[in-house]
Amino acid sequence: MVRNIHIAVLDVDIPARGLYEARGLCSAHFRSILRETAAHLNETNPNIIDPINITVTPYDIRGGHFPEFHLMRGSNPPRRISLLQKFIRTVYDEHSEVRILGTCFGHQLISHALVRDPEDKVRDVYVEKCPLGREVGIYKVDLNKEFIRSFPSAFAHLPQSQMRIQMFHGDRVMAVEKGAPVSLSDTPPVSLPAPWINVGSTPICPIQGLYNPGRVLSVQGHYEMDAFGLTKMCKDAAPTMGWKESKLAVFLEQVGPDLVDQQDDSKCFATAVVSFLSDLEG
Repeated sequence: MVRNIHIAVLDVDIPARGLYEARGLCSAHFRSILRETAAHLNETNPNIIDPINITVTPYDIRGGHFPEFHLMRGSNPPRRISLLQKFIRTVYDEHSEVRILGTCFGHQLISHALVRDPEDKVRDVYVEKCPLGREVGIYKVDLNKEFIRSFPSAFAHLPQSQMRIQMFHGDRVMAVEKGAPVSLSDTPPVSLPAPWINVGSTPICPIQGLYNPGRVLSVQGHYEMDAFGLTKMCKDAAPTMGWKESKLAVFLEQVGPDLVDQQDDSKCFATAVVSFLSDLEG
């Protein structure tokens, strides 16, 4: 028997023109990496008895197209939701059978919709502009040991518990104790309410992902993207961002060359995603 996993991908933006022409919308990028990963796990993971099949349905969020009908319970569809934050909160509160994923902006949105609590007297959770600059290209993320234990087949083999992943962001998620000093020179202390777990950190961005066992998995980086894709994004963004040629060159060097064998660990995180969706967590 085949285990069918249906993923609703919310397309909230249009990729860089060159990337879109070559590979389509963001939903297509996720479909490719997750189907490839599922096929690999079906062949190599002895714990998988029923083959995993990935189906992706894209939704044009800018056009107001949300996956309402895929979230129906009986004959009562959920009310139409116009805002992404409210939509995510409703799915989390009212549809416990649905697992939620987020990447980059999606990661930040999840933190705001699900982790932030204005009435929390212990901690502040918020999204802010990275004071130390953008993360663009491949960065090493120091993974949280508790997170690694949840997905040992995906991450246990990584040297020094570090995951290399392509980045493209200028904002970051913060979670700090109320009143705690935040210094630009040090990685701020992370304070997440249970059962939330921080995926890992970099000096610039102390919360590189969020994990709520059986419910939510997010990441700041782009496991669905390779050097080809990030190069297109950088070149497309340079004029609108006002990047000088020297700055663009630095970012492109950090992205790395477009090689057949990727220089990052994107497949590791994709393995964690498919394992998460398939209830194969450690």
